[in-house]
Amino acid sequence: MVLIQALSYTALAAIAALIGGVIAVYRPPGPQMESNVQHFAAGVVIAAVAAELLPDIHNRAPQIVVLGFGIGVATMLGIHRLSKTIEKRGVGGQFAGAAGLLITIGIDMLIDGVLIGVTFLDNPDTGVIIAVALAIEVLFLGVAGVVALPRELGVGKRLAVPTTFGALLATGVTVGVLALEGVTGAPIAVILAFGSAALLYLVTEELLVKAGKVPETPVSTTLFFIGFLAIFLLDMLH
Repeated sequence: MVLIQALSYTALAAIAALIGGVIAVYRPPGPQMESNVQHFAAGVVIAAVAAELLPDIHNRAPQIVVLGFGIGVATMLGIHRLSKTIEKRGVGGQFAGAAGLLITIGIDMLIDGVLIGVTFLDNPDTGVIIAVALAIEVLFLGVAGVVALPRELGVGKRLAVPTTFGALLATGVTVGVLALEGVTGAPIAVILAFGSAALLYLVTEELLVKAGKVPETPVSTTLFFIGFLAIFLLDMLH
């Protein structure tokens, strides 16, 4: 069954989120290490988009691809604006500093989950690559989510955040598979184009922008290409 297969690989990302949370609680990374991870994750995600998602939509009708990309970009810009609005209004009380980030990541988890589900419906091999790539992304997001929380919170409450990320990811997978199973053609192409735009936005406006706040080093640059090559080789060998 497609749903079981998709959820089994999504479990990798859920576990990665929790591992990221544990790292953030007990051994929070310094700025340079965080930048290194962001570079690696950016390379991984770009490779997944280039090797898996874009070839799957290359032969679709151009207007369908443009529609999906347009919706994806508009959605990510809307989520970014929502995050900034939440931060300015101080929503969340003692969690005000983290509320915008956590809500943004939560929405991103749902979107990523739907994308994983759809890729498994369209091509299970693509689904595996996307799930692995997003597991690395979610590892970083698990760290970021916990680091943003007040330090006086108990360990259990802090680790509940990456656990919730994993649950939202699984929810997105379930919704995507159950809602779109048996659907083919334009709707799937729109979602794949949407997912491509969303992931490219994540790389250019989140991972690399934040990584750029720390001076570039040969190590961080190399890790970007190692991440890209790792997923590209995985795609070739899978």
